[in-house]
Amino acid sequence: MTLAERVSEHVWRRPLPSRTLPPFDHVNAYVVASNGVGMVVDPGSPGDASLLALRDSLAQAGVRLLKAVLLTHTHSDHVAGLSALLGEEESCEVYVHPLEADRLTLERPPLRLSDSRRLIVGDVAVRAIHTPGHSPGHLSFLVEPDSVALVGDLVAGRGSIWVGLPEGDVSAYLASLERMRAVAPAVLGPGHGPTLRAADAKLRQAGAHRRAREGQILDALSTGPLALEELRTRIYPNLPAARRDLAERSLLAHLAKLMREMTVLHLGEGSAGPYALRR
Repeated sequence: MTLAERVSEHVWRRPLPSRTLPPFDHVNAYVVASNGVGMVVDPGSPGDASLLALRDSLAQAGVRLLKAVLLTHTHSDHVAGLSALLGEEESCEVYVHPLEADRLTLERPPLRLSDSRRLIVGDVAVRAIHTPGHSPGHLSFLVEPDSVALVGDLVAGRGSIWVGLPEGDVSAYLASLERMRAVAPAVLGPGHGPTLRAADAKLRQAGAHRRAREGQILDALSTGPLALEELRTRIYPNLPAARRDLAERSLLAHLAKLMREMTVLHLGEGSAGPYALRR
């Protein structure tokens, strides 16, 4: 049996295979446990092998009672294993932010978990922190007293997180990064990639990446109006065809922010543009 990574006294990380965005091929499921009671965060991988691996991780953490499943958000790569896990846990509750609760189809409706609410697992508290940007109802979970924040798709263990339309909101994302910096966890447990023990540095890096992308957009538009496809070609040259839609939807999320701020004008009628700087 492959052991889960022990992140802290009360937190374990188990990477599971997942159909997700490149460069990742896995999702991190987390176990939070204390005194034989446990919670699972983001059981995002379907199939018997993934369920067995998650069961092994619960056993490794000494869990005799699975109290709840917490969802950072409801994208398929974070919830795909939920039904299988619940099939063996009749008393287990599912918690999700109210903005995303209606997206789940379960025999019992999920419980709505609002910002700042604390759930208790044995002697451990898990605090929900609303961190929208990647999705509107995205939650992060601060495990206290371990000072570990399980942050889903707020950041990735390597590289950057995709923020794109129709759900992505760059302004909200930047604000969420700053909110997590104010929380000041010692460790970040991302939804994809390795555990991050330089938490503040990663959060600052994620914000800098978004601001740099915004700067690229403004530089490109400084030469004159550009259609979305032209803008994508300038910023993402030689991009494989399979990834062009993702790139354009990410650019659209940045453009939406810049238009709200009255920095960029939309000169067309559809998302194709063109777009121009407001002079």
